[in-house]
Amino acid sequence: MFLTARLSPGLILSLLSLLSAFLLFQVQPMISKFILPWFGGSPGVWTTCMLFFQVVLFAGYAYAHALTRLPGRWQLIVHGLLLLGALVWLPIVPADTWKPMDGADPVSRILLLLAASVGLPYLVLSSTAPLVQVWFTRAYPDGTNPWRLYALSNLGSLTALLSYPVFFEPRWDVIEQTHGWSVAFALFVFLCLFCVWRNRQVINACAQVTEVPADTSPKWWTRALWLLLPAVASAMLLATTNHVCQDVAVIPFLWVVPLALYLLSFILCFEHERWYVRVAGVWALPALLLVFIACTESHLADAVGWQALGKQLHTWIPALPETLTLAPNYLWQLGWAFGALFFICMLCHGELTRLRPAAHRLTEFYLYISAGGALGGLFVSLGAPRWFVTYAEWPTLLIVGFLLAVMVLTRAAWQRRWRLAPLFPIAVAGIWCMVMLGFGAKERLVRVRNFYGAMAVEEGWDEGLKMKFRRFTHGRIFHGTQNMGAPLHLDPSGYYSHPTGIGKALDSLRYSNARVGVVGLGVGTVASYAHLGHVFRFYEIDPEVERIATRDFTYLGDAEERGAEIEIVIADGRLALEREPPQHFDVLVLDAFSGDSVPVHLLTLDAFQIYLRHLKPDGIIVVQISNKFLRLAPVIEKIAAEISMTAIRSINTGKGCIYDSEYVLLTRNKAFLRATPSSPVPASQMQQENSMHPPVWTDRRHNLFEVMRLQ
Repeated sequence: MFLTARLSPGLILSLLSLLSAFLLFQVQPMISKFILPWFGGSPGVWTTCMLFFQVVLFAGYAYAHALTRLPGRWQLIVHGLLLLGALVWLPIVPADTWKPMDGADPVSRILLLLAASVGLPYLVLSSTAPLVQVWFTRAYPDGTNPWRLYALSNLGSLTALLSYPVFFEPRWDVIEQTHGWSVAFALFVFLCLFCVWRNRQVINACAQVTEVPADTSPKWWTRALWLLLPAVASAMLLATTNHVCQDVAVIPFLWVVPLALYLLSFILCFEHERWYVRVAGVWALPALLLVFIACTESHLADAVGWQALGKQLHTWIPALPETLTLAPNYLWQLGWAFGALFFICMLCHGELTRLRPAAHRLTEFYLYISAGGALGGLFVSLGAPRWFVTYAEWPTLLIVGFLLAVMVLTRAAWQRRWRLAPLFPIAVAGIWCMVMLGFGAKERLVRVRNFYGAMAVEEGWDEGLKMKFRRFTHGRIFHGTQNMGAPLHLDPSGYYSHPTGIGKALDSLRYSNARVGVVGLGVGTVASYAHLGHVFRFYEIDPEVERIATRDFTYLGDAEERGAEIEIVIADGRLALEREPPQHFDVLVLDAFSGDSVPVHLLTLDAFQIYLRHLKPDGIIVVQISNKFLRLAPVIEKIAAEISMTAIRSINTGKGCIYDSEYVLLTRNKAFLRATPSSPVPASQMQQENSMHPPVWTDRRHNLFEVMRLQ
């Protein structure tokens, strides 16, 4: 028996809104993690998934808007059929046939994959929140506030998002997660059908409402703001995700934090006017400061005026550092970026609450909001990679957010009759500094951007060696350096010099018919170890990297001149190795970086079983695990034990190495093991690794939280 006649519809509709929102945001990280290994582990996979979810969200809101225009009986029939049709999509496990077969741009393939796997269920869930709010207004025509249901649905979304990495992901593998979600969705469908039928008088009331409240139609500029404000917030969300995952800390689950802050701003703004509408100026003031710092902090170190200020302050107060910095480490950078995102979203969504219409225009309002979200996603996911060669959308959107904060503060000052004069020089000076610093960039020989990130080649002068050098960067991470003067242009450098783990493995190849496989091309530095009769086979997912390596660096061409055979396969390394016949490699190098982290799908037991099929019995697997954020050695050592191989460490710092590096080498070659002792591990690092007890990673079950570096 339900509660009272008045309470029952509201309670049931609230539960449906909460449950649909929970499932809506539970499926996003789940399906994204499922397909992430298929497309190289790039952050672009997540932003493409977000684009799909935003577009389908718009489609769901459009469907809800159209449905509520039908008579109540037809609403029941149409929505009931759609709910039943969504059950055909279950379970939402993507088929292996969707795995990419070549190095083509994967955006369209990801979008089609998601449509085939979760399209209709996601559409149904997307339509639920606006539908139940319309039904709620019909159930309570006395003016009961329906907007809190929107805050409630966002609370369900936030709960799903935060619970996934800390509760669901560690306990179940991705197959179990997708099957569990499918069961929960089926229960949702039947509950929805039952509740809608049980309370059909609420829906039928829609047909009885023939008169709408008398109000003026929204102005064109009001509708334009309904579209533009959520577009800015959505674009800011994705731009921030790209920025922090490519340029600050390449930790794959960092996308959770921006999305959580985005949802939190929705919850606060739509729950009650007290959070924003009554105190808008309070949000605008810190927004100005945080947005300005986020846009300029990474460029201040190169600004002459800032350097001079630091030296002067150090002269006056010797305790202060000579070099000023607003971000001593990556956690500060994350704080500035996330703070700017949250305040911009609060301003955008808060202004939306000011402009929300009467309840009978509710679905139209949400339709514009979802359209704006989709436009923001289109701008960042599809437009920006084609229009910009850097992540220029990040400073662009920060400047837009700064302008919005100035306008909000100006309005608040006008209403309270504050003096407005100081705001204008602040705005002009702030925007000028943000443009000069935010878009300031060093000259590069090459700049290019695609699905896999922003890349550049820079040329400099080495005062010590008295010669030019070239360096390849992906985001802010160096992925290869070459001295351009003879004879040093032939020598490996950086992470690949002779004292490193990769150097030890490749220097052991004294015979002429050696075969080497390398997952990840970079600038081709590994080819500096290739000699007459050697075959070096590179696997590279990004065709642009091949063009840079062959055009702007000489390692590959030099190796071929020495008589080595160089082969380049444009595909994800693991997927290519799955399809190929055994390659009989003497050494297989795993050096496929996405920013500063090895893609997880290369570090699972399933992956190493594929590698073994291509490895000679006494061959060596070399795994590059140099990383500022993750301790990956315990994972590799557990896999080595599972496949009956010995793992040794090669930790290299200081003399003979331009950059610190860490490798794990796996082999059954006893002669190599005797000649190559394992490097001693620093006590602090060993203590931290001993406290980690990750299970053996598999394709179906792995969790990066287990190997986070604490220091």
